[in-house]
Amino acid sequence: MFSSASSKDTLLLSPRFIARAFIACKQQQRGVFIISSVLVLLGIAAFALTSVTVAVSDFRTVRETMLATQDHYLDVKKEMRNISSQLRTTLPSNVTTSNSSVAHSIIPSDFHGANFQAVKAFDITLHHTQSNTSVKQRFVRYPSFINVPTTLQASAPDINLTQWLFNRSSSALLPKYFPLSVVANSCTDLEEATMHWINGDCELNNNDVDHSSSVNPMLLVIKNGHLTVLNGTSFYGVVILLSDDGNVYSATVKQGASIKGALTSSNTITLQNDGAVDYSSQVLHTLQQAPRLAKVIAVPGSWFAEFE
Repeated sequence: MFSSASSKDTLLLSPRFIARAFIACKQQQRGVFIISSVLVLLGIAAFALTSVTVAVSDFRTVRETMLATQDHYLDVKKEMRNISSQLRTTLPSNVTTSNSSVAHSIIPSDFHGANFQAVKAFDITLHHTQSNTSVKQRFVRYPSFINVPTTLQASAPDINLTQWLFNRSSSALLPKYFPLSVVANSCTDLEEATMHWINGDCELNNNDVDHSSSVNPMLLVIKNGHLTVLNGTSFYGVVILLSDDGNVYSATVKQGASIKGALTSSNTITLQNDGAVDYSSQVLHTLQQAPRLAKVIAVPGSWFAEFE
């Protein structure tokens, strides 16, 4: 019996058994290693996914914030144009905004330009109430009618007339230079406005200029056309005859008609005055200060934007 048991023990410890046990152990170790590696990789993947998710979320938040800030910035820029346009004819205290989310403040300052022109500066600050977006800019309001005609210019042609009056050569002077200008090809039924630019002949009757008065004078520019002021017509303001086609144009003031202010021209014209053409510095200065002729421009370098 002892001999048999010894033989059995010897069988169990045979090289084949040891080899198989070694192989099984190796396989087990490999399996554990593979499982551990997979778990590590899964952990890394989970960490990477979490990091990417957080990064995507942060990027989305930053992008949404940037887009909102950009929208608010565009809102205040739009309101800056709106407010500066209103300041041509509206007092700062009466200015309104079209966007209830934009608060504004306006600080006016008074100055005097050449020949005692009334010049006004406006420091505008806008703040978007839904964010910390703020902008500031300074604007200046001044007469587009820079100088009034002299008595000499009202009695004789002046090739530098537009340069003197508007700081523009006659070739560079266009209707768009004047704020709120009305352009037409005749003077029939002129609408109520401070500035009219007529291309061609102009025949005025009292109905055409019934809104013209000493306190509400008009600026009337006639380009390449004849002027006729019919009987009983009273015009207050300045009539300027411009020509660039080489023709000589005429100005006719019928009996009982009148021009109070100035009748001027850049080139030689023929004048037939059977009525009254009276030079009036008072009317001219009233026209110069007309709100609808005012220019409002931004001061270069005054724009300031702040984001928080």
